Amino acid sequence: MSVRNLDWAPLDLHSDPVHADPDVVVAAQKRYAMIASTIDDTTAKLGQIVDANSDSLAGQYVAGLKSGASSLKDRLSKAAVRYHDVANEINKYEPDLDRGLSETAGALTDAEAAKNAQTKANGMPDPQKSSDGTTTPAEQQKATDKSKAQSDADGKLAAAKTRLNNALDALNVAGKRFGDAVNCKNYDDGLTDSYKDKLDAVMAKISQIFAIIGMILAALAILIPGVDVLVIAGVVAGAVTLVANIVLYHDGKGSVVDVILGVVGLGLAGAGAAISLIGKGLSAGAKAAAALGGKVPKPIVTGGGNNIEMVPLRPPGGGGGGGGVPNFSRPFGPGNQPRPVPNYSRPFGPNNLPKPVLPKPVAPKPAGPNAAADWKNLSDWFNNPATNWVLGKLGVITPDTGFWASAWEQLKGAGDMWATLFSDPAKFGKDFAAIITGLKGPLDLSAIMKAGGLGNISPLWFAWGGLNGAFGIGAGFIYTGGRLMGWIPAVNPPGQVPAT
Repeated sequence: MSVRNLDWAPLDLHSDPVHADPDVVVAAQKRYAMIASTIDDTTAKLGQIVDANSDSLAGQYVAGLKSGASSLKDRLSKAAVRYHDVANEINKYEPDLDRGLSETAGALTDAEAAKNAQTKANGMPDPQKSSDGTTTPAEQQKATDKSKAQSDADGKLAAAKTRLNNALDALNVAGKRFGDAVNCKNYDDGLTDSYKDKLDAVMAKISQIFAIIGMILAALAILIPGVDVLVIAGVVAGAVTLVANIVLYHDGKGSVVDVILGVVGLGLAGAGAAISLIGKGLSAGAKAAAALGGKVPKPIVTGGGNNIEMVPLRPPGGGGGGGGVPNFSRPFGPGNQPRPVPNYSRPFGPNNLPKPVLPKPVAPKPAGPNAAADWKNLSDWFNNPATNWVLGKLGVITPDTGFWASAWEQLKGAGDMWATLFSDPAKFGKDFAAIITGLKGPLDLSAIMKAGGLGNISPLWFAWGGLNGAFGIGAGFIYTGGRLMGWIPAVNPPGQVPAT
């Protein structure tokens, strides 16, 4: 960055062509020289440890200490070479920079003088013709003088620009010499960022960004539960974070706990998808059972009109004879009398049978809420437009409602829960606690199974829900959030340091 506040318009420039601050360059040279000197002192002390005899050092730690000190001394010695070279090359570059600054400033001064000369030359009088149309020698000389003054001023401006370009070219040569002398390709000291180092830096940033996104999605999935759009977004964020953390761990710059938690999180998501299909199968069976149990078979009516076939009355003891009590248990045959047909239009009398009393029809009671019958087979996070074709090929249960329509239904369900926050705080607290602990799914499945008449579900469903709830809160918020904020240190492989 230039520190010269000058107007470079005379040289047709908008800003200072030399972007350098000599004071900053001097400070950098002193800093590199100090680092080089410090490394030299350190390597000298490490050399004393390596070269020490057994009389001054005793104990089982001696061999390990000497080995470690020797390795560190070698690495520092290589690093010291580069720092010494940089400090020396800055010393060589400083005079070139000063010369470049001085020459460019001189070119600007020359350009300003040339501009003034141009203005003066342009202001010189032009030749005037006499009354008879001729130009006298004196007037012709005016034209010659003006043209020469303009030419001289233009030449001075061109010379100033040439001086500027020469100064910049010389400064560029000095800068290239400096850069070539300390080019990272000249050193094998471990101080140069390799392709792997650059990749690790990118992966570290990706891991950080997507870990934060995952935490935000996890919080939204709790506050707006059951919306599978949020769940699938969280799964994608978790997958990206896991890939980045695996690369970092492989290169010795990542946390082993990040990798483990990422693998467990995606594993639980995959297992949750399979278990969700099992739960959907049970719910579908309970719904079918509830539907069958709610139907009332229609009575079968034979005959027509008001006529009801009757059999003659048998006296006690099984004897035959007439009567007025119908016997529907006797078989038809020659030994039986024909069944009389009562005529309800005839008046009552000794020869008529009484009118039968038929039960009055009872209107069915309206069906109440039924967890099984009212269950809706909504889409899961893995039942989305991108994977439904594959899931169909695998024979996965197809939802009754599409992915986006299901998302809307799920969003309304979350809204219904929050609507009870003030109207029924106890119910809201119960529902929200069930979501936090991961027990909502098993509780809903249990209610569906009971309503369908299929009995109780296995207690393992509740254990599974609790495991998911505990992992989501513990890993998603406590560890990840604490690590990102620096409250929890990253757990790295032995002998490796955390990425900064």
